Amino acid sequence: MLELLVVLTIMVLLAGAWPFAAPRLFPRQQLRNEAQKLIATLRAARMSARVSGAPQTIELLQDGNGYQTGSEPHQLPTGVIARVHNDAVSQGVMFFPDGSSTGGVIELQLPNRTVSIEVGKITGRAELVE
Repeated sequence: MLELLVVLTIMVLLAGAWPFAAPRLFPRQQLRNEAQKLIATLRAARMSARVSGAPQTIELLQDGNGYQTGSEPHQLPTGVIARVHNDAVSQGVMFFPDGSSTGGVIELQLPNRTVSIEVGKITGRAELVE
C-alpha cells in the first residue's frame, strides 16, 4: 500500500511539472503555439475591421518581444522574437474594412528555429507557413 502511495505521489508531481517543462523541451511546439495565438489575433483584427468599418492594426513591439492590438499588449515567451516583412512603413499589419490588408510575413524566431505567418494583401487571410 505504501509503495502505491509513493508511485501515485511521483506521478502527480510529474504531471504538475509538465506544463512548465514542456515549452523548454519542445521549442518548435512553443513557436507553433505562439504562431497560432498570433494568427487568431490577426483573424480577430480582420473581422473587427470588417464589422466596424474602421481599419485595425496589429503592431509589433519595438524590441520584437510582443505585439499589440489597440492598447492590448501581448508579450511573447522569453527568447521568442517577432519580425515583420512587408511593404508598409509600420512594423505591423493593418486590416481594412473590405477584408484586405497591408500583407506581409511575420516571423517568430528562437535562436535555432523560425516559423512564418503569411498575411495576404488582397484577402487579408493569415496562414502558418512551414
